[in-house]
Amino acid sequence: MVMEYPESFPQAQIAAAVAATRFGYGARPGEIGFIADDPGGWLLAQLRDEAPLPALANLPKTATILAEMQAAEAAGGEALRRYRLKMMARQQEEAAIHILPAINGPNPYRERLVRFWSEFFGIGLGDPVVAPFAHAFEREVIRPNLTRRFYDMMLAAIRHPALILKHANQKSLAKRSATGRDQRGSLETGLARAILEDYCFGPGGGAKGGPGGTWREPDLLALANMLTGWTVTRVPAQPASAPAVERAPLLPAPFRFDASVHAEGSKYFLGRNYPEAGVLEAEAALDTLTRTPAVGRRLARLLARHLVADDPPAEVVDDLTLGYASGGGSLGRMAAAVAGSNAAFEPSLQKVKRPDDLVLSVYRALGMRPRRGEPLLRDMALLGMGVKPYGAPLAVPGSANYWLAPARFADRMDWCASIAVRALSENSQGPDGALAQAFDVLGPKLSPQTFRRLAVALDAGESAALLFISVEFQTR
Repeated sequence: MVMEYPESFPQAQIAAAVAATRFGYGARPGEIGFIADDPGGWLLAQLRDEAPLPALANLPKTATILAEMQAAEAAGGEALRRYRLKMMARQQEEAAIHILPAINGPNPYRERLVRFWSEFFGIGLGDPVVAPFAHAFEREVIRPNLTRRFYDMMLAAIRHPALILKHANQKSLAKRSATGRDQRGSLETGLARAILEDYCFGPGGGAKGGPGGTWREPDLLALANMLTGWTVTRVPAQPASAPAVERAPLLPAPFRFDASVHAEGSKYFLGRNYPEAGVLEAEAALDTLTRTPAVGRRLARLLARHLVADDPPAEVVDDLTLGYASGGGSLGRMAAAVAGSNAAFEPSLQKVKRPDDLVLSVYRALGMRPRRGEPLLRDMALLGMGVKPYGAPLAVPGSANYWLAPARFADRMDWCASIAVRALSENSQGPDGALAQAFDVLGPKLSPQTFRRLAVALDAGESAALLFISVEFQTR
């Protein structure tokens, strides 16, 4: 006799199913039962686990990448073309390595946060200027600062060559500077605008103000002047025969402050006067920005939208905002606030899975632990999501309307059916085995309707296909 659908579920099991599917990348068989012991504690433990990932340790450092880039640009011609081809291949190789912790590692919530903050800064492969740094930026800026203050992450990001070169800040020249008085140059405002508009207050500032009414054009110019002199080091070329991992420790830090092009005098920024202090001016301005309540609330809303719902409940945004503020701008405290937010665990609040979410959750549900990431990347590409293709902050589409458009919806249904049949067609488990598997990976999220469909599936392959195309599996 086929097993019956349970009359009720323990609250801890419901919370565990939400934790695994919404804040992680889907449950492995049997994992929901483990998480149910303490769903909130399961999330918090991942935030405390800052152990480095050995698989990422030997990948090229930023200093090495910068040295190679500068040498290729200096050579030009065929050398530059070969370098760009090499970088394209390297980024694909690194992407295949970077995806594995999300599926094989013990900290899926932490990996989800890594992806969110990487997308927040918009360092993608679509821009040839910054593409070589895309994965190094994640390793050296995002991962080490994931639970520190937003100031720490922002400072590391703005000192990184990816953002300096992306916004041509190395060309910024203040007229009131030792060099500016003797040379013709221009003040670059791109990095300052990105800080104010993309990373802190959001669109809508400027001369006419906006929803936040938090900055004006004079503030933009003041911050741009503070950032003059923030540039990259001219890294000496290293012998091509030396492995990158051996060359990197010999190279100087990629960031350099050039006082000769820095704007002299005090700057008036966001209602406060900043005396001349060289590199410390912009650092102090960043500290002020990241402690501003409007910035904390915007970050909380963006994270809540990424984690919980396209239009997140006000209670979740409030909980995350309080976590950020109580920690003095702590990203770790903001992420930890999810664990204590009842609204964040409301099971009726769901987001449609993006291709990366869907592929990872299917692989996890099947109990797969791939040694290579290339198959996952190929499956994501089939569903319409390439490797870091978006070169603007938070430009990865996340809404249900985008991913459930007719063509994309058909692709994901076909893919779910094909991988289920491919993986399980030889499995001879009966109806009870199929239903047990469904409860293993969805727990209380499994609806009575899907339960009935699975109960009459012809074989394990059809059962898995029905499971993966179900509404409850397609959402988180």
